[in-house]
Amino acid sequence: MKSALINLKQNKRNAQKFFLFLSLLSLVFFSSCRAANQAKGGENIGEQQQPQQPDQTVASFPVPPPDVNLAKPLQVSTQPEDIALCGKINQTIEQSEYANSRWGVFVLSLKDARIACARDARQLFNPASIEKVITAIVALDKLGADFRFKTSVFGSNQIQPDGILDGDLIIYGTGAPDFDNEGLDNLINQLQAKGLKTVKGNVVGDDSYFKGASIGDGWTWNDIQWHYGAEASALSFKENQAGIYMGADHKPAVSTDFLQIRGELKPTENGQTEAFGVERGLQDNQLYVWGNGNKAYGKISVHNPALWTAKTLKETLQKKGIIVGGEAKSIDWKTENKLDVAGAVELASVESKTLAELVQPMNKRSINLYGELLLRIIGKKFGDTAPDESREIHELRGDDSAGAAVVKKWLREKNVAVEDIQIHDGSGLSRLDFLTPEAFGRALVYAAKSNFAAAFVNSLPISGTDGTLGGRLGTVKSKILAKTGSITFVNSLSGYAQADDEVFAFAIIANNVTRKSDSSRIIDKIAASLVENDIKDMENEDKTSNVGN
Repeated sequence: MKSALINLKQNKRNAQKFFLFLSLLSLVFFSSCRAANQAKGGENIGEQQQPQQPDQTVASFPVPPPDVNLAKPLQVSTQPEDIALCGKINQTIEQSEYANSRWGVFVLSLKDARIACARDARQLFNPASIEKVITAIVALDKLGADFRFKTSVFGSNQIQPDGILDGDLIIYGTGAPDFDNEGLDNLINQLQAKGLKTVKGNVVGDDSYFKGASIGDGWTWNDIQWHYGAEASALSFKENQAGIYMGADHKPAVSTDFLQIRGELKPTENGQTEAFGVERGLQDNQLYVWGNGNKAYGKISVHNPALWTAKTLKETLQKKGIIVGGEAKSIDWKTENKLDVAGAVELASVESKTLAELVQPMNKRSINLYGELLLRIIGKKFGDTAPDESREIHELRGDDSAGAAVVKKWLREKNVAVEDIQIHDGSGLSRLDFLTPEAFGRALVYAAKSNFAAAFVNSLPISGTDGTLGGRLGTVKSKILAKTGSITFVNSLSGYAQADDEVFAFAIIANNVTRKSDSSRIIDKIAASLVENDIKDMENEDKTSNVGN
């Protein structure tokens, strides 16, 4: 079984290269995070930050269903205007400071299926977070836009007339990425309505629904302490992340006591730059903070979110006057004598938002956890339709690997991609993902023709408006709907661009971007040119727009 844990062990050999979170310049935390992440190999933290304004729930322009037969070869345009535009795109790349990077570009008109521009469009690239485009499309196609996850509370028996539950109270997840305090309170209200007054056993968080590794195959070990490296637990809670902040006593604090924090920030002296570092153990929730300054803010992943959920449930029950005799515990797929759901008594349940609603935060805010949980639910439900060639691997593989196999099979069957692509996670944080720019363009064509087109198109960030494009592409505000991608040495953008009389499906990917600044500015120039049919100077774009997007 290709477990992400194997990759962690291999990467530990490079521990001397580990460079944690460097700078914090005044309140501009996210700018400093880029430098730190480029040093440590992680995804740009700004890629997943909360938007400055509410996300739009409807796309800014309609994407027409294209009359494109993906089973037939697509033709490169010979129209003079396309040749000129493509020439300018190539010139922009080759005259930029990123000329030594690897660039892939694919632009397809939805009006007449002509390829307006292709640069290494059939070569393999690491896609970064635009991988979520593929995950969203396959999930919507396989599960349906109305699909919902379910989180339940089970007992081995019914609640007795005197309010006693004789045995453990088990909260059981099936992968809902949006389960939070509201959902927990809903479950407790249902338990109280059934008269629960005492739990004689333990409160157990059960994430055994998914088999396999909880982190992505091909993730670097020093990513998993950050919020974007959160574990993909079947029982996830509050996106499996917590906040670090400066407490009232001017000491670093954390938003939940499930994490323990120690260390201190020393006062700055003689104009010293404020900077702080954070380290969390690979298999615990012990945080160490060091550095100097008066400000601290960050988002850290929580290890063992199932136990965090159980602990929070136990404490909340007690606050509401319900007696709990046991402890908060957690179990997973490796635990013996796990809950038999078929034979257990369901005492309460809540459902997630619909999949159409869930793909919005995944794509708008680029939340990796959503992509990882969608990959696993795909593998759980459809893994048997994509068996591995090796019977041994097929029997041993986890739901993440099964999900990746389903995605690869879907891409081939839908004439989106060929055999040599590599899918190893659902979010794009993996260094083992390899797809072509043309595959993204073809997937976008499929989505635009599908019965879930509105759900997918509405999930994409809108240029200059919301999500990870809220501070980018302001010169073509509302004219581009696209997913951003950014991990160290990789920048990408894929989606739809509205020109005067047509809509383009496009993908722009830059690999081996080793310069200090990322290549988003050049990517934005290229994307804007699809709207304006010209390469314009975007130096005056908001300087903050390219930070971590």
